Amino acid sequence: MQRFQTAKSLFASEMIHTSSRLAKDEQAGGIPDPQLHSHVILHAAERRDGKLAAIESRQIYKSARENGAWYRAELAENLKSLGLQIDRGTGNGERYFEVHGVSEDLAQRWSSRAEDVDRAARLFRQRYGREPRAGELGSLTTRTRGSKSSAPAVDINKAWRAVGAEHGLTTDYVEGLFNSRKVEQQPAIDLKQELLAEVTKERSMINDHELKAKAYELSAGTCRPADADKLLAELTRSGELLRLEGHMWTTRHMRDLEQQTIDTAERRATEIVAPVSEQALKQARREIGRELHGSLTQEQRDALETITGPGGVSLLVGWAGTGKGVTISTAARAWQIEGNEVIGTAIAGSTAQLLKDTAKLDKAYTTDSLLNRIEAGTIKLGPKTVVIMDETAMSDNERKARLVELTDKAHSKFLGAGDAAQLSSIGAGGIFKELEGRAPTAELKEVHRANHQWERNAWAQIREGEPGPALAAYKAHDRLHIHDTRAQAAEAMVANWDQTRQNLPGKQAVMLTDASNMERDQMNAMAQARRADAGELGARHVELPGKPYGLRAGDELIFTAQFYPQHGERVENGTTGTILDIGRTDNRVTIQTQERPPREIDLDTSEYSELSLSYAVHLQKGQGITAEKSGILIGGWQTDKEHAYVSVSRTREQTQIYVSRDDLGEMGMDTGAMERLADRMKHSRAQEASITRELADRPTETPQRIDEIECQADLMRQQGADEQTIVKQIAQEGSDPDTKWTRTNQEEQGAVREIGNIVEEMRRRRPDREQQTARDPYIEQAIQEERDRQQAWEQGTDPDRDNDRGFEIE
Repeated sequence: MQRFQTAKSLFASEMIHTSSRLAKDEQAGGIPDPQLHSHVILHAAERRDGKLAAIESRQIYKSARENGAWYRAELAENLKSLGLQIDRGTGNGERYFEVHGVSEDLAQRWSSRAEDVDRAARLFRQRYGREPRAGELGSLTTRTRGSKSSAPAVDINKAWRAVGAEHGLTTDYVEGLFNSRKVEQQPAIDLKQELLAEVTKERSMINDHELKAKAYELSAGTCRPADADKLLAELTRSGELLRLEGHMWTTRHMRDLEQQTIDTAERRATEIVAPVSEQALKQARREIGRELHGSLTQEQRDALETITGPGGVSLLVGWAGTGKGVTISTAARAWQIEGNEVIGTAIAGSTAQLLKDTAKLDKAYTTDSLLNRIEAGTIKLGPKTVVIMDETAMSDNERKARLVELTDKAHSKFLGAGDAAQLSSIGAGGIFKELEGRAPTAELKEVHRANHQWERNAWAQIREGEPGPALAAYKAHDRLHIHDTRAQAAEAMVANWDQTRQNLPGKQAVMLTDASNMERDQMNAMAQARRADAGELGARHVELPGKPYGLRAGDELIFTAQFYPQHGERVENGTTGTILDIGRTDNRVTIQTQERPPREIDLDTSEYSELSLSYAVHLQKGQGITAEKSGILIGGWQTDKEHAYVSVSRTREQTQIYVSRDDLGEMGMDTGAMERLADRMKHSRAQEASITRELADRPTETPQRIDEIECQADLMRQQGADEQTIVKQIAQEGSDPDTKWTRTNQEEQGAVREIGNIVEEMRRRRPDREQQTARDPYIEQAIQEERDRQQAWEQGTDPDRDNDRGFEIE
């Protein structure tokens, strides 16, 4: 029996309200803010047979963002039709709009309910160290509002007009706003390009609801939601927007970018670039061994052979604590011995700087800086150049693809080093995982960082998504501490850190958290207070805007943005240091950085305040940390498999895990809390490339026609045509009046889309096709005949030249 079906129509009631509710503390004599909004009650659905049925409410909740975006886009267009101008992309996540010309002060004044909810959310984050979830946010909204019976004893309209006049919103000014479009030209908006860019802004794929929501949010003030729907349909017909299996979507640009990166890696798999002799490898191993007072393991030596061997693109996958840095340093030394220039790069400037210092590279840049310099011609790549990209999995697909392409054009070698099981990229990523095995790949699995075998095993279990046994092991060794509240867990971690660090030389005790900046600031303030009580810090302090602490001489800190001193190179984001001195009469501080070599930096916190104490750091900054002992506070909404793996694998001797029952929603026994924590640690948020999913719109051509298209595409590719040109040309040649497709725009776009799908299918199974071609004389003959035919055409000797219209499409 069919349980669900698409409704023929809905029965609903709409109530339009013009004001917000009062807050609880405003119920006595308060005046609500103006707020135009609708309440819609869905009573029932009409089935196709005319009968009424209940509504499947889960789909409504799933599409809440989409529905809200549709409502706002329709409202914005109605306001535009009255003569108002709309400012798009405002508010949370740039999802909202505002009326142009209304002052920001007035908008804030008339957003008291939003401020109440924000204030309650801040208190929630302060208590629990995480963002409130959907249900919890709804509860906060309900608790902060007054009852419906609360009614002001004054004339609301009169009060609103008075407040508006205080902020310049007079009757004459409002009339001017309604006529503003006649005198003020708004900038042209390319909604199509904005939408295509937004689809893959954060991930390589988005689902149906996200796609619709983004389209409606971008259309606010530009067109009606119905027009946004038409744009989505047009982009789908043209093949610029691709529907994937599992109700996911991506763009043709992203799909091609990923495929071209893989194609390049596969094509260059046997290429000899920057070759290294056995003698150079031996010398490099000896030199690095002397510097580090040890020797490479057999696994590291095998990895070294792989990444310095054949392959214009090579990968080094290093599990946490396996000696990836040592292997990179040895490879770089071997390349340098052979006279090659070795350039390092990473997304984060501090990571690039660390790579340069530890591997003793010639140069190192952030990836953006390196790409810009190469494309500007200030850095010249060549056959004697090796580019090493550290933490490659944390780079988005766009940057990786550009770097792979540029090194390919220059016949240089590209080495990508990283681990897809650790933190993912901020933007659309996932291609690093797909390159593994397609390019020469070495993998380091033997953990050397952890001193205890049981902990090495625990790391591997967490990495593989089986955290239950690992948590049991940490509990058995008294390393897992479960507290009632997040605040109690944080206090216990700081207390243990304070005791631990006193028995360790240097800065070998760290604290890591996966939660909010506010929580991290509070832990840093507690840690600073303990150091001050111990007489380890100076008496004077300099205020740091937005922080619950000042800076004192002796404090340890981290730069949270790039800093450009008057003299010398910039200080990279993520650089750590120690405060040497505090100004007596101003806000100046002197910092000794932990760069190699260290340097002293003078700055004024009233001019540059992007600093933070570094006793407790976020996991995003902690991926490159190695310490003796650590405390980690996890279990909040951000906890997942990747964050958990990074957090537990930072130390050699001891990792202490702190969680709270509040976070886990488990107030019972410890076993229940551990089960909840394990469930969160199993969940993966790793980036996934779009090519991991098949196209939902599969090619419908006959096998013979597909063979013909593949032959034509192969030939054009050998002649240097790019994929977009191949698809368009084959589709146009198939637009014969006798076929089912004619040269109308819509049908020609459909031809482009289907041919694109066929060509992509061919590329995805190219190894199988090449094997089949090698043993199938029919296909081999067909390819040769097509090449002969193309040559005859170009020479003018083809007797059918005047009548030829290309391949027919059945």
